[in-house]
Amino acid sequence: MYGGYKETGARVSLVRGTRVMTPNRVVMRLVWVGVIFLAFIGIAMAARRSIVLLKPGALSARNNPAAELDHAFADRRTLTFAHILPAALFMMLGPLQFVRRLRATYPRLHRWSGRIFLTASLVVGITGLALAFGKTIGGVDEKAAITLFGSFFLIALAKGLWHAMRREFAQHREWMIRGYAIGLAVATIRPIMATFFAVAVLRGHRPEPHQFFGTAFWIGFTLQMMAAEIWINYTRPGAKAQMALSPAE
Repeated sequence: MYGGYKETGARVSLVRGTRVMTPNRVVMRLVWVGVIFLAFIGIAMAARRSIVLLKPGALSARNNPAAELDHAFADRRTLTFAHILPAALFMMLGPLQFVRRLRATYPRLHRWSGRIFLTASLVVGITGLALAFGKTIGGVDEKAAITLFGSFFLIALAKGLWHAMRREFAQHREWMIRGYAIGLAVATIRPIMATFFAVAVLRGHRPEPHQFFGTAFWIGFTLQMMAAEIWINYTRPGAKAQMALSPAE
């Protein structure tokens, strides 16, 4: 017990005499490991796609199911590059936006990296929607998932910027979490696709990406949205208390 508060899944700390519930350190570390892992997947995806576009067939054999996906992107090479290069920047800068110590110690760096991050996000969102309206492996299911969540991605980041301009930093933080979570969903979808590939192979079938791509997109986006809302609700009390005190610090 601490002043009438019982320590359970969160830690109680004092900030200028105010009790603040902060997330459990183990939980925080696990979340950060997951975020960084997914960001690395996203960066690796962008690197692989760039290599394949520059040197077609370099990383996939002709009988590899991924060759169908590579061919689909090769038909829209310029648009694909306009999507994946800012996407790599999005993946790299995203985690830095949520490092509290960096925001407090280097606020100007946080603001400028945030502006670059939002600009890259805008390009990623628009080009992602443009790609969805073209030929897709998963057909209508994939188009519907990308259109729905891609639109919400842009709305979330716009609301994050709006709240930042109004100095409503608690709301800014929550909408930025939602936006980044949707962006990370693209990386989450890859292990889901790999699972579908593996199940097909184990059953003795040749994987047919068009049969499960749409489903994988829906699962990945939905899981990320759920994870974002769970994390926002879990950390909201402590985040609001600390941000309310930050102007006086």
